[in-house]
Amino acid sequence: MVLERICARLSATMRKLGDSRAEKVAATRFFRNPKVTAGEIVRTAAARTAEAAAGRHVLLIQDTSEINFEAKAGRKRGLGRVGNGSDAGLFVHPVLVVEAEGEGAVLGLAGATIWRREKTKAADYQALPIEAKESLRWIETARAGRAALADTPVVTVVSDRESDIYEVFTRVPELQPDGPQTHLLIRCHHDRALGGEGGRLHAQIDAWPQAGRIDFQLEARPGRSARAVTLALRFGQATLRQPKKGADPRDPAEVTLQVVEAREIDPPPGETPVHWRLFTTHPVDTAEQAAQMVELYRLRWIIEQLFRTLKSKGLAIEESLLADGEALENLAAAALVAATQVMQCVHARGQAGARIPASRVFGPDDIAVLDALVKSLEGKTQKQKNPHPPQSLAWAVWVVARLGGWNGYATERPPGPITMLNGLQRYHAIAQGFALARR
Repeated sequence: MVLERICARLSATMRKLGDSRAEKVAATRFFRNPKVTAGEIVRTAAARTAEAAAGRHVLLIQDTSEINFEAKAGRKRGLGRVGNGSDAGLFVHPVLVVEAEGEGAVLGLAGATIWRREKTKAADYQALPIEAKESLRWIETARAGRAALADTPVVTVVSDRESDIYEVFTRVPELQPDGPQTHLLIRCHHDRALGGEGGRLHAQIDAWPQAGRIDFQLEARPGRSARAVTLALRFGQATLRQPKKGADPRDPAEVTLQVVEAREIDPPPGETPVHWRLFTTHPVDTAEQAAQMVELYRLRWIIEQLFRTLKSKGLAIEESLLADGEALENLAAAALVAATQVMQCVHARGQAGARIPASRVFGPDDIAVLDALVKSLEGKTQKQKNPHPPQSLAWAVWVVARLGGWNGYATERPPGPITMLNGLQRYHAIAQGFALARR
């Protein structure tokens, strides 16, 4: 319950961890308490996620982001250096659990690695074993996330080009037909050497015939406008040869994966064309299966939204006034939990949330508050009513979005992370008032 209250406060504001000096001191002591660890915070969140993921096929989406505290470096101690090698900060590498079917509902956080980089990269970095590299996080965090979901029969680990690592291909999948399965869906980065008769990966893909086309609406992102795209599909099988540098004799000399290529046809002038080459352990024997892998990979953008919510577009963790590096690691873990709750709200705003109970995100006391708020936020006409099943997550999110400034009309743009964050801030203030009234 302490963690839930802290996360509720974080979802309101990162700088203001309490309404009084006593509350602020208590929150600071919580994050500095030696019994509080980032690992325990993440494991607590993962236990709740495991309940939601039981019996499903889910995606474990993982990625890395840096938290840069250079603007307040003079007030910090015990931090490492971020990607540019000079600024003070730390790194977070979460595993976000998303439904593989339906509309990609966010189920929660399954794991995270949080660390401070204290060493520079060695001159012989490529020749080092994976255990001596930060890249090990792509294996260990995925494994930890998978282990947390004991009752989930099928998971697919999804990640971007940075995880195009041979050891990931050989050590993460678990494909026993009679047990839980762990698949991969990873974007290709390297033009890898092939086994068998040799050659290179990209040339082999280019030689495959076009198998079909798919159309979808590409979401807008920084530096890229939203647009409709048509992608040509190619797919086949590739046997990759183990790289010579850093080769571990425990890994097989070759590994065979399915490969799907999706290349944009006739992109608009000035726009970078979409071109994804995807490795997967799922069977891909038809154009429909290839298209499904592309659709699953598209859900990876949710973790980018998570990072935006964590930083400048939401919780503003980089503005935190906590000083100690270890306390900031704990804060980052709690902030990941809070940002994940915001993303759960964003992705439950429609039909995806209608079949999910509100209790996945909100506690019993919250349900009573939300029920009272529905009556005050609904208008007189049917268009102004909460259209979702009572006590579903979509029903609860409708309330949060209305509190965040959304007017409730279906014709308005769907509420995004900032609206949800603002709504949660108002909601927690109102819920606190309800609690005081009960006393």
